[in-house]
Amino acid sequence: MEKESNNKTGLRRHHFFSAFNSIPDAMVVTDINRRIISVNSAFVKLFGYKRGEVKGKETSLLYSSEQDFSDAGEARFNPDSDVKAEVYEVLYRRKNGEIFPAESVGSVVKDDDGETIGYLAAIKDLTREKRRSEEISLLTKRLRLVAAIVANEEKDFEAKMKNALKLTTDLLGFEIGIVSRVEGGTYTIHQYYPETADLEVGMQFDLRETYCSITLKADDVVCINEMKTSPHNAHPCYTKFSLESYIGVPLIVDEEAIGTINFSSSKPRKEPLGQADEDMVRLLGQWLSSEFEKQAYQNELKKSRDRFRLISHNTADLVCLHEPDGTYEYVSPSVKKILGYTEDELLGTTPYELFHPDDLQKIQKESHERALKGEQVHHVHYRIKRKDGEYIWFETATEPILNEEGEVANLQTSSREITDRKKLEKLLKDTNKLASVGGWELDIRTQELFFTDEVYRIHELPLRTKLSVEEAINFYAEEDRPAITEAVNYAIQTGEGYDLELTLVTAKGNRKWVRAIGKTQVDEKGEAYKLYGVFQDLSMRKLMEDQLKEKNEKLEQLLKATNDINAIIGHDLKSPLNTIIGFSDLSVKALEEGTFEAEKFKKFLNLIYTSSKGMSTTLDDLLKWSRLQTGDLNLDITSIDIKRVGRHLSDFYQASLSNKELKLKFDFGEHSQIRADESMITTMIRNLISNAIKFSNEKGEITVRLEKSRDDWVLTVQDEGVGMTDEVKRDLFSPLDHPSEYGTKNEKGTGLGLKVTEKLVKLHGGRVEVESEVGKGTRFKLYFPNDLSPE
Repeated sequence: MEKESNNKTGLRRHHFFSAFNSIPDAMVVTDINRRIISVNSAFVKLFGYKRGEVKGKETSLLYSSEQDFSDAGEARFNPDSDVKAEVYEVLYRRKNGEIFPAESVGSVVKDDDGETIGYLAAIKDLTREKRRSEEISLLTKRLRLVAAIVANEEKDFEAKMKNALKLTTDLLGFEIGIVSRVEGGTYTIHQYYPETADLEVGMQFDLRETYCSITLKADDVVCINEMKTSPHNAHPCYTKFSLESYIGVPLIVDEEAIGTINFSSSKPRKEPLGQADEDMVRLLGQWLSSEFEKQAYQNELKKSRDRFRLISHNTADLVCLHEPDGTYEYVSPSVKKILGYTEDELLGTTPYELFHPDDLQKIQKESHERALKGEQVHHVHYRIKRKDGEYIWFETATEPILNEEGEVANLQTSSREITDRKKLEKLLKDTNKLASVGGWELDIRTQELFFTDEVYRIHELPLRTKLSVEEAINFYAEEDRPAITEAVNYAIQTGEGYDLELTLVTAKGNRKWVRAIGKTQVDEKGEAYKLYGVFQDLSMRKLMEDQLKEKNEKLEQLLKATNDINAIIGHDLKSPLNTIIGFSDLSVKALEEGTFEAEKFKKFLNLIYTSSKGMSTTLDDLLKWSRLQTGDLNLDITSIDIKRVGRHLSDFYQASLSNKELKLKFDFGEHSQIRADESMITTMIRNLISNAIKFSNEKGEITVRLEKSRDDWVLTVQDEGVGMTDEVKRDLFSPLDHPSEYGTKNEKGTGLGLKVTEKLVKLHGGRVEVESEVGKGTRFKLYFPNDLSPE
């Protein structure tokens, strides 16, 4: 669980820093002590520091003053703060010492337990905005002079224009105010004041016969206090209309003069027009110009939107109009069905808030950035969040809408949901991956070879690696290359396909079993032009087959062992048990009938005792054998008094030795302590002594000897019995057979004792050696390390 949690944490961290570096504003991540952990590229550009210069430094170096740094800490950047996202303005200092204003969004970062672990801030330089604000402030002061003239509650632009003409004309003390439109050489009256003037809307004049010709040529405010004394006293307008005073300014839309706003009188000015008057008229001209421009744009936009709505309302796709930064300006009604939002809920927001975090960079790079360059973008796939929180797949085409200057004014997108298609694609991909199946194709004429992703994975190659046919064939094991080469050539020549199972050596040197299937496509002339097919990794299947085979063999061994154990239980345990029951019954009857004889009773007890010990030994061997077969027997290394073990075994076999008048000799020399598993060592020696007694002739000798070599203890059990043939020696430790011969007095054994002994020696890291000759006896040697220690 901890590893899985770490993987998820690592994945979330990766997603965070990917988005972190793509943010256009400067980003700073600090620890709880406000020391910088990470900054993004925008930070480096804004502050002039390299990442290494600020990493680990306190953020105080970024503030214009210690007080600002301290205030920020008290207000939001402290462990007790719960600030999630607070916007504030503060002065910062660049590396070069320059102080600049910025807007910051600060938040406290907490871990899953709610403990503060650091802080995050986004910083936006407000230098340009502040300068612009100052300019606007200055302009606003002037506009306030105009505001009294143009401000009213009328929403109609023409009504506002009339009001502006009236107030300005009266304020400046002129007789007539006119807003004109100029096209070519024609001057047209658009609005005028007062209504009593001998003018009409739409009345036209030759531009050359109006003072506006002077204004348009000057491209600025023109003031004439007395035409008679001015350089323009020969102007046709003065000759024709005798207008003595005049002030006018061009109206500019898209850098082109579309007309003028001007004021005139038939009398000279008593008080000359001043700079304030010029500024006021200039501002009034700018206001009218912007209104005309806005009106033109809105008219054009309305036409465009009318056309846009006509199309978007009749399509099931989601059709949207965006500002260049992505902000929604229009959303088609289908958004409700597709995303669950109403149109109003999305207008004014940006789709970046809905994109899946993993797809942000892809959308920005493959779609948004290209569209802003004026490119049409088709078929970008990404995930977007529905209102209910579910992510669905979109396929979107983006078309930039350009203004007259060729700049991107809007972005039009058309999106359709492809979630079901993606699910099918993923299902097919996962199915192929699960089955380790991929596809390939060879253009026989161009020799261009194509692999699907799964084929690259089978080869352990990077995706899209270019390979020639020869290079692809060389991935097969050397012994299989002739077969695949012949199959490919034969398929091209005859049109017949092939289906082969071969060995592949991957780019990383791993050997895999693969299935290569090829088919041929022929043209109308019957000539092969394409070879294609399926490529499957069979390694897992082959491994499972091998494992199944190995398990079957082990099961066969286990079944054989189980059958043998059943036979032992059915025969070798039943026989001594019958002996115990029989002689116990005879002893009880003799006592009841009063025919008790001490010697006979002693003989009965001896037989019962001998049979009981035999059963005990057999059961012990069966138990150990069973535990060895299941791997349930573990070493318990301790210090053993080997001489005590010898005394115990001497007592244990006293009766069996007496029956054959055998001598049991222990020769441990000076060695009294060894390190091993006492129970196992006792069982090994007991089994070898039991085997020696069984195959010894009467009055023979059995020797148990312990010696120490440089690396091993050597435990030898030697008898002077009948010995064994090479064939018997060969099968002594067979996993499938339990050879058991009758002893010199027809003793029957299980055949397990020696196998148990061999297994126990191997558990100690040792081995068994057997020396035997028919008629001369047998010597078993057990070797096990002399430096055993507890595991």
